[in-house]
Amino acid sequence: MVEIVSAKSSFTVKTIEDLESLKIFMEVNKLGKPNFSKLGRDLTKDPRTIKKYYDGFEKATTRCKKSVVDEFYDIIKKLLCASPENITKFYYIDHLHRYLQREYGLVTCRSNFHYYIAQHKEFYSYFKENKTRAALMTEKPFGKQAQLDWKEKIKFTYSTGEIDVIHVASLILSASGTKTHEVYPSMSQDCLFDFLVTAFEEIGGVPDEILIDNAKTMMEKHRTKNFKGKVNAKMQQFADDFGFTVKPCIAGRPRTKAKVENPMKIIDEIRNYNGTLANFNELREKVKVICKEANSRINQKTNLPPVLVLQKEKEHLNPLPSVNVCSSYKLTAKKLNININSLFNYKSNKYSVPTEYIDKTVTVKVLDDTLYVYYSKKLITTHKLSSKKINYITEHHLQLTKITFPHYCETKTIEYAKNHLEQLEEFNEQLSNVTR
Repeated sequence: MVEIVSAKSSFTVKTIEDLESLKIFMEVNKLGKPNFSKLGRDLTKDPRTIKKYYDGFEKATTRCKKSVVDEFYDIIKKLLCASPENITKFYYIDHLHRYLQREYGLVTCRSNFHYYIAQHKEFYSYFKENKTRAALMTEKPFGKQAQLDWKEKIKFTYSTGEIDVIHVASLILSASGTKTHEVYPSMSQDCLFDFLVTAFEEIGGVPDEILIDNAKTMMEKHRTKNFKGKVNAKMQQFADDFGFTVKPCIAGRPRTKAKVENPMKIIDEIRNYNGTLANFNELREKVKVICKEANSRINQKTNLPPVLVLQKEKEHLNPLPSVNVCSSYKLTAKKLNININSLFNYKSNKYSVPTEYIDKTVTVKVLDDTLYVYYSKKLITTHKLSSKKINYITEHHLQLTKITFPHYCETKTIEYAKNHLEQLEEFNEQLSNVTR
């Protein structure tokens, strides 16, 4: 505490916040400037700090701290920019947050990221408010119910520029919220059965009932308000073989399946990767990553991650039928050997796989006009059915060329591979002319 005395009055300085008032007192009484060094000693402050407060400095009420998201500003700007070249799409701020965490290593919590986006109008305006209609929450006991749905006709562009139309099947256990997602090229009944068997195997059992929509692959006649509907014969046989009841929703009431309709927003995250993934295999693997993350996040209903609650729900699921029954519903599969040319033979034509599978046995599933090649349940490549005798994917062929000519430099290897592929194309054309 410091007391300043004039001929008519005095002023007491108790804290540095009083220094601005001291300045007014000194000027009114024409006392000049105080001794800043002495004031500093008396108030145990640096003389420069005393002078700063004397001249009217005001301490900020909020701290100006740089956000960890600042260093990602340019990346966010690029991802959200509207241009013909940028075909990625983010429907929710959460999707952008998880994408940056997954692909760029962003480390910040959800609330901080939302606050950052909200503070930047150029980013916040990108996201439109999503209004969800109300739906009554229905709770089911463990093992009682799962809900099935498709995210259909998603146009996806690969990094090669090829545009594909895909469909994502989803099964969600009502009690634990455990999600299973898988990508398919069609919504055929074969794909449906293959997905359900795969999903049952992943969750470790079969629920008592499955809530479905009125798709033709499952329903012969729609359920309506006044009619319970009719399940088609093949779907009913599948349900009988696996021991569950088919429960169709009333047509036109998607809110009945609120548990699966709302989490399907997660699948919109695959649009974040438009133009960045090379092929169907990479897309399928990315969906698995997204699904695994979703099952590891805290569920708002249970306050626990679904992957943890599933361990308890498994005790209440019905057992799977025999391996033969499960296999009979999976997509047609063949065991084929890979030769030293990194090729397998299917219906007299040869198709390539990555070179690490040479001399191994792979499983080939056929759906519509596409071959899906698996090794130990992992999808390693896909091929369109072809009339050509030899079908190499460019990447597989380049891998094989590098192994065959390890002494070649990178440029020479690429040039040789290019020329050899052209020769193979010419050979295929010559063979096709012979068989015509």
